[in-house]
Amino acid sequence: MKSLFKICLILLPLLYFQPAYTQKQGLEAVDSIKQHLITAKPDTNKVRIMYRIAEGYRFIIPDSAKRYTSDALVLARKLKWQKGIGALLDCLGSIHNDNAEYPKALEYYHAAYKINKAIDHRPNMARNLNNLGSVYQRQAQLVKAQEYNFQALRLAEDNKMNDLTGLLYSNIATVYQDQDNFAKSLEYNYKALKKHQEMKDNNGIADVYHSLAIMHYQKDNLKKAETYYNLSLKMYKAMGNKLKEAVLMSQIALIHDADKDKKLTYMFDAQKIFDQTNPYHNNSLTNIGNIGGTYADIYINKLVGKGPYKNIPLDYKVIAERAEEYLKKAAKYAVEIGDKDNLSYFLDNLAQLQEEQGNYQQALENFKASKGIDDSLYSQESKNKIASLEAQHAFREKEDEYKQQQQISALKMKQLYLYAALAILLISAILIYLLNRSRIGQLRLKNQLIKKEAEERTKELLHLNKLSESELKAIRAQMNPHFIFNVLNSIESYIVENDSKTASRLVQKFASLTRLVLENSTQSMVTAEREWKALKLYADLEMMRFNQQFTCTFELDPSLDLSTIMLPPMLVQPLIENSIHHGMRNSDSADNKIIISLEQTASSIIFTIDDNGIGMDEAGKFKTSSSVKSRSIGLSAIKERIGIINAINEGIPARFDIVKKTAEEGSGTIAKIILPKVFRLP
Repeated sequence: MKSLFKICLILLPLLYFQPAYTQKQGLEAVDSIKQHLITAKPDTNKVRIMYRIAEGYRFIIPDSAKRYTSDALVLARKLKWQKGIGALLDCLGSIHNDNAEYPKALEYYHAAYKINKAIDHRPNMARNLNNLGSVYQRQAQLVKAQEYNFQALRLAEDNKMNDLTGLLYSNIATVYQDQDNFAKSLEYNYKALKKHQEMKDNNGIADVYHSLAIMHYQKDNLKKAETYYNLSLKMYKAMGNKLKEAVLMSQIALIHDADKDKKLTYMFDAQKIFDQTNPYHNNSLTNIGNIGGTYADIYINKLVGKGPYKNIPLDYKVIAERAEEYLKKAAKYAVEIGDKDNLSYFLDNLAQLQEEQGNYQQALENFKASKGIDDSLYSQESKNKIASLEAQHAFREKEDEYKQQQQISALKMKQLYLYAALAILLISAILIYLLNRSRIGQLRLKNQLIKKEAEERTKELLHLNKLSESELKAIRAQMNPHFIFNVLNSIESYIVENDSKTASRLVQKFASLTRLVLENSTQSMVTAEREWKALKLYADLEMMRFNQQFTCTFELDPSLDLSTIMLPPMLVQPLIENSIHHGMRNSDSADNKIIISLEQTASSIIFTIDDNGIGMDEAGKFKTSSSVKSRSIGLSAIKERIGIINAINEGIPARFDIVKKTAEEGSGTIAKIILPKVFRLP
């Protein structure tokens, strides 16, 4: 179950465009320039006037900006003015980029770059490359975005384009921030801030403050985040940048989650501006959904006090109606623009609201729809993650190759200087030559070390890739479609039988388990407390689904503090599933039980799953049942993960054993997983 507000802290990459007087003065300046258009002759000057009008409209009325740019492009082509055509194509790309029409944006940016390359206009080529990088960053193709950013940076520095250099520092910082490399992001943000301050570029300074605000928010440093947000907001207001003003207010609202009325005030103020400038902007859509989610939070958790409030009615029925109105509006917009992530999120919020209202059928339908979208997004996300890892590896290889080429080029230049010196002074040439040979040896040794390091990194990446694949298998094992389908069918049957209380309990447990699994799946290590809770929820669901055919008992060493111990997620669950489907399911005993215990030694923790089922030998006879669950009950997957853990970690090895009970112990199976004790960092 998702939280009742969505955090949208995507710092969009900055686009380069020529500064225009109209952008500072707004519609009044646009109207003034339009007067010149009436008497302008059909020449390059008229193209420039239309271009300035389009830039003035860009953040205020995007459709008008597109119309004036298109008209100017027609005239520029008639005049065969290549430089103007390139600038107008770039402007069209930026308008489409602002509206999240990324394929069109790429088309226009590539066309602009092609023209500027043909006329060898290097400054404009640098601007086009920056804007291309921005599109790929917005599409989360971070490695490709960074390639374009560094290409643009080299051209900008070579041509002493200080304004573009500062902007590119900001974009590079944003990509590193998206990759969770906060140290690099901070380094480039400070470079950008210094460059913009040297140039007295208020727009650039405001952008850096915005980036720093987001970084501090993500680190839960809310006071610093609010300070930077307010600095940035003040500057955007002074410059008349309405769209960024709205984005900032929608993000500042999240800082004030404890004060719902204040939070809603920020969001409503932001939405007024979004509606005037760009109602289908990604942040606008998220803001609408967050308004609905905030009202849903107030309704579900009964947060209305005595007031007075500016935005919160005192009648819970009205609050619920507002929550439903905004959540449905956000879902409708998400469908219209094809934003599956937002659609899934706000359908889940709507399901929570409907469940609280007692509308279980609608809640179930919306939860199923949200889960279906999440499954498709998760599958695509996994593919994207693999592609991203491959691309990052390729990028690092190219970067290493580039560095080596730079070193070789520098070495050749030094050799040329040596040959020149040899003609002037033989003795000096010999000394320099010997020194140079020594440096060549050092470089070769350094290259060998770099090569060895690269090989070690490749091995490490292979281990990490295997671990990621193994964890993905574990997720599929724990939340396989067969299990989900059975649980949802059970919920539906309780609803049909009017047993709403049991249905609600089942929905809550299933939602809690789903949330835990998805949250745990994003980390390689989680606290034992979270894993223990996930195991209990899974066991409870299975006991309910099988009508209490067996019992599950959880025994915990009282000396263990689960919040301080870290574990690989989803390692133990397949063993519980194995006991249920191979040991309990086909047992005729009236006293079926599974005991899950967690103990510790000085250096290890021990999971034991003890069942009194029919045992492994008897379970093999039930081929039909076994074949159904053979993919989910992945003992080989557990062994594989244990092997990877031992390959990555040094010290005490992890171990996995599963044996059938002796005749004295009775029927059943005992499985043990022994893991090295890893403590949570303070």
